Amino acid sequence: METFLEARKEGKIRFIGFSAHSVEAATELMNRFDFDTILFPVNYATWYSGNFGPQVLSRASEKKMGILALKAMARGPWPQDADKTKYPKCWYEPLNTREDAREGLRFTLSHPVTAAVSPGEAELFKLALSLSDTLQPLTEPEIKLIKEKAQKTDPLFKFSG
Repeated sequence: METFLEARKEGKIRFIGFSAHSVEAATELMNRFDFDTILFPVNYATWYSGNFGPQVLSRASEKKMGILALKAMARGPWPQDADKTKYPKCWYEPLNTREDAREGLRFTLSHPVTAAVSPGEAELFKLALSLSDTLQPLTEPEIKLIKEKAQKTDPLFKFSG
C-alpha cells in the first residue's frame, strides 16, 4: 500500500482500487483502507440465489467508492456436458442470447454501479455493446420475475454469512 500511496502522491496514479471474488475479502479490504474503486461480481443469480453481493455493494456505496461490476452476463457454472468451444475464454456459462444478456445487464445496471464490465469474449463484448442503447432499470414486476428466475439457478458465487 505504501507503494501505491507514494505513486498517487507523485501523480503517477489517481485512483487505487481492488478486485475481489469473495464477500469476505472485499469486506476486509474495504475495512482496512479507503479504496477509490472495487471490481466485483454483480449478477442476479449470485445476488438472489447465492446471497452474494448486496453486502459488498452496500459497504462500497457507504464508502462512496466507484463500483465496477463483473459477471452481469454470467448464467452460472458450465453444465457438465456443455460445449465450451464457442466461448473458450469464459470459465462460466454466459448469458448469450440478446434477451438474456439484456436482462442480466439491466439487473446489474439497476444497482449503484459505476460501470458493468462485459465478458472478455469478443462475441459477448459485441453483444453487450449492441444492447447499450436499450438498457433501462428494471421495474418492480421485472425485479420479482428475475428474483424467481434466480432462485432456479446455480449461482457462480455464494456467501453463507
